[in-house]
Amino acid sequence: MVGTATRAAANAASSKRRDFLLRVPLAIVGGYGAASALVSGLALSLPLPLLGMTRSDAVVTASMLGFLIYLVLLLWGAAARRLMRLAIGYAILTAIGMAPWALLRAGG
Repeated sequence: MVGTATRAAANAASSKRRDFLLRVPLAIVGGYGAASALVSGLALSLPLPLLGMTRSDAVVTASMLGFLIYLVLLLWGAAARRLMRLAIGYAILTAIGMAPWALLRAGG
């Protein structure tokens, strides 16, 4: 019984270590990629005639919001229970951020 309990504890510790070693790069790199995509999407979307914002104001506003977006994504990366859900969430946010660029590139 003692050997089984010790092995189970070692497997749990190994799993936590592996989870941490995967979570940190995913949160840093994935969060940065998603934040960058969202900032570029905001910079392209904000200069609408309805808002009366020039392109340079939109870029500055989106860049300032980018710090907050990246912070929130890093905190989410640290708090998420499942790595797969976190990776999928980052991918979806990246796609949402890239949508205005893709529409502009397609001529829409």
